[in-house]
Amino acid sequence: MEPKATTILVLFLAANLALSMLCAIVRAVRGKSVGVVLFFVFLPGLGIVLFYLPRLVPALFGKAGVDREAVLTHAFDIDRQPEHPDVQEALDVVPVEDAMAVSSTMEKRALLLRQLTKSLEDNYKILLAAEQDDDSESAHYVAAAKMEIYRLQQARWLECRRDYEQDPGDPDRYHAACAVLFDMLSSEVLSARELLAYRRRLCEMVQERIASDEAEVSLEEYEWCLDSLVELGRFEDAEALWRDHADRMRSEAVYNSLLGMFYRMGDRRKFEDVMDDLCKNREVRLTPNGLEQLRYWTNRLAGPEASGLPQGQTGCAER
Repeated sequence: MEPKATTILVLFLAANLALSMLCAIVRAVRGKSVGVVLFFVFLPGLGIVLFYLPRLVPALFGKAGVDREAVLTHAFDIDRQPEHPDVQEALDVVPVEDAMAVSSTMEKRALLLRQLTKSLEDNYKILLAAEQDDDSESAHYVAAAKMEIYRLQQARWLECRRDYEQDPGDPDRYHAACAVLFDMLSSEVLSARELLAYRRRLCEMVQERIASDEAEVSLEEYEWCLDSLVELGRFEDAEALWRDHADRMRSEAVYNSLLGMFYRMGDRRKFEDVMDDLCKNREVRLTPNGLEQLRYWTNRLAGPEASGLPQGQTGCAER
């Protein structure tokens, strides 16, 4: 071998050994393994290239590499990402409207599907708030549920109406048809025009039953009939129903319908008469909301400043 070539080789090996030793010192200071230095010593030049090339290539092309040692060292120090609350558990403590408001799009869809697949007829009402949701798919779920409820109720009504018309005198068929109408009127899936049509049908059925056998008419049927007459604007018929059958119509719903009707009519005297009658009938059980309304109107009727209402006494202090 020529002296010049030998000199270059010796200098190369010396430089490789010096770099290897320097690398060993640096790695030892950093607390890393120095065993890799043997790879540099026994493969002069090539060992360093093979070790550092995979790290240099991503840097040269502007891509971030992965520090394997850092990942292994800090694998157990990574903070856990906050988990999403369980939707079903959240429903047990917060209203569905609130859960919908704070949920992401995917969570809202999951919530709707989960509730609707459990029991469509039991759960669809509480999800109607999502009908106007910004997420079109969530709104579509609710619209589809309403259509299915409408279809089911129409099918039941057609069956019950057919049975009732075949034998109008059968009490069971009469009550079954009324029950389906109650569900339809409270379903919130009917159009305004359909509501009026079904209210008229219900009033016809109840009034026919009153004429034929008053004892077969339940309190709930009286309530719905009176409320429907008021909503249809048939105030004279509603007042006549109350006047003729007041002894069978003692409930909070009946008094609410009457008070609402006389308030809309602007008849203060009849409004006060109904209030007095309600206060005297202690057997009428009022809900907390009904009791609050009673006290509100009692105070208004007793005050001369209340929207021009005449001053008077209602005798409701004991309530």
